[in-house]
Amino acid sequence: MEIDIGKLKREERTALSLKALYRSYGYREYKLSGFDDYSLYAENKSFLDGRGVLTLNLGGRLIALRPDVTLSVVKSVDAGKCGAEKLFYDERVYRKSASGGEFTELRQIGVEVVGGVDRVTEIEVCELILSTLGAVGRDYVLDVSHAGIVEKICDGARLFGRARELAVDCLKRKSLHEFNKLVGDGGNEYARAFGKLIALPSAPSAAVERLREVACGLGISAELDELERVVACGDGIRVDFSIGGDADYYNGVVFKGYVDGVPYAALSGGRYDKLLNRFGKNASAIGFALYLGELCAIDDDATDAPDETIVYDDGNAADALARARRLRASGRSVLLRRACEKGEL
Repeated sequence: MEIDIGKLKREERTALSLKALYRSYGYREYKLSGFDDYSLYAENKSFLDGRGVLTLNLGGRLIALRPDVTLSVVKSVDAGKCGAEKLFYDERVYRKSASGGEFTELRQIGVEVVGGVDRVTEIEVCELILSTLGAVGRDYVLDVSHAGIVEKICDGARLFGRARELAVDCLKRKSLHEFNKLVGDGGNEYARAFGKLIALPSAPSAAVERLREVACGLGISAELDELERVVACGDGIRVDFSIGGDADYYNGVVFKGYVDGVPYAALSGGRYDKLLNRFGKNASAIGFALYLGELCAIDDDATDAPDETIVYDDGNAADALARARRLRASGRSVLLRRACEKGEL
């Protein structure tokens, strides 16, 4: 009997569609164990972006239920080979819900490319992101920034330590007024360029043109070329440097994907060579994750209720079985339920 895909829940249908998409690009599925040593996450807390970690003590060994997949992939995958490891995964993670703040089990599906990331790979990954958001079945927008541009401008503006934290916070809140108060009259050309990042238009062509006006003098031309290639990948892309990307991990393009009706990012990712370097691997990496379980739970359109319920007793059990088989063969879902005896609930 063939399975009617249309009767699956949205989460299952979307996952099947996405895995078929990633395989069509030649990516292979990567499977992980359910947990890692807690130290992996304790040493990279900021990368988890407040997701939190659930821990267990097994015979004196402190382990953590996985709150995210990227760290586990980076730790496990050999990045020293020629070329790139192109992977996708479909895993359960345990983290704080974006909507409720309680720990919950969620389904995370995504892509990681470890080693050999070039301009072709960056464009390919951006195309996969757009297709991934499109598979969710709702209107979407992809915000893109560049961590390398932010870092170089901050260095040139001599924004270090606490001053850099405050400047990045102004960028996240898009508060040009507060940033101008921070730098005062001592701001140089880099500080003025940082102000441009805060007030940048979101349309890709306009944003790139605005940054081109200052790129040559600031040494960010290569990074801007990278940003321009990525934002030209398709429709639904905006330039927005407020989305950030932890400077300890990200060094290139950063992604945040949003879908209609969801008040938080459903997808995130970026170029994270720095994270790879923290594991002693001198290579490049880029990837993204879709928080599928939480997203599809919002408006799942499938129901667990069967199409038919057949009540049977000892007298009609054979007929009930035969009828159920016929209905299932025709594509209907059928629940066989024994009739209650007197006094039973």
